[in-house]
Amino acid sequence: MNNRNEIVITGFRDRLVMLYMENDKIYDVLLEEKPTDEQPVVGNIYVGKVHNIIQNINAAFVEVKKDVICYLPLSECNGRTITCGEEIVVQVRKAAVKDKQAVVTLYPEIAGRFCVISAKNSIKSISRKIEDRETRERLQAVLAEFKDEEYGIVLRTNAGAASDFEITEECRSLLSDLHEQLDYSKYKTCFSLLRREDSFYLKYIRSCQLENIERIITDREDIYQELHSVYGEKAVFYQDTSYPLDKLLGISSKLEKALEKKVWLKSGGNLVIEPTEALTVIDVNTGKAIDGKRNKETTFFKMNCEAAREAARQIRMRNISGIILIDFIDMQKRKHQNELMELLRAELAKDKTKTVLIDITKLGLVEITRMKKNKPLWEVLRQ
Repeated sequence: MNNRNEIVITGFRDRLVMLYMENDKIYDVLLEEKPTDEQPVVGNIYVGKVHNIIQNINAAFVEVKKDVICYLPLSECNGRTITCGEEIVVQVRKAAVKDKQAVVTLYPEIAGRFCVISAKNSIKSISRKIEDRETRERLQAVLAEFKDEEYGIVLRTNAGAASDFEITEECRSLLSDLHEQLDYSKYKTCFSLLRREDSFYLKYIRSCQLENIERIITDREDIYQELHSVYGEKAVFYQDTSYPLDKLLGISSKLEKALEKKVWLKSGGNLVIEPTEALTVIDVNTGKAIDGKRNKETTFFKMNCEAAREAARQIRMRNISGIILIDFIDMQKRKHQNELMELLRAELAKDKTKTVLIDITKLGLVEITRMKKNKPLWEVLRQ
């Protein structure tokens, strides 16, 4: 077994795929979006035109390319008034999903490895995940240099392990970039693309704590050269053409399994994952795992713990979003129930996409919500 944490970038069905793997298991999957005239890319910044405003749904519709309409919630306009026909700068925040248009915002942001620059406000803050007091004080001193900057700055978790110089240089570079795009937007024609978002794999890598990743491996030489120039020896070029990287790591077979309804657990139990229009239900079943077991309470607890870890992984890997209900095996002891919830909460916290464990319903179902950002894996793979 491959006992390492790694990022893999390779080809899959005529597209690039990036995977984050721990101990030979896939946790995150991102596939390259084929550019089309119909779908704007998340992160791109455009000069758009307000096509229509509908007050009863508190929303505006903005045309970012010819006949390509996006949804702009007026609640996110921060008090700014917009009018029909007005040309405005917007950034695509969420991809189009099924019959829903892509979502845009009036306040672009640019993310780097150590910081995120936002035009929404001038607040300077530090990621809550950085808890060390001395580190936070050091980073506050770095932010003090930008106290008069009109744009907001959020220092990411990675900033905790970076030098003051690295953080400062990236902040200056991204601030300059965003100022340039917005300051010169008034000279651009309608539907102009002001800034093209970086590749999906670079965005993901920047969000990672690289000290926890052993290697970033790819079989594409151009991508390797790009990664090596930034990440040095972390980048690895796989050159064995006689045994493809896909086959070495079993990527295709693992992604095919990610479409299956049933997921088997080592204990003999299984998860049944049922996506519906409104929500996704994950049912934990014992299978034959309790045959001959005398202490069923302990067995149920151990199986539920295994199911919690696997359910959290499946949610990430399949990119399940919205409302998620998990039906664990019933346990009698309150202690076991509490420990299970704490374990599940800790596993969900590892997800880069905001995921919240709400509570247990009266029917004993665990309710989770996960932010919608991109299409679920099954939809992307079956396109």
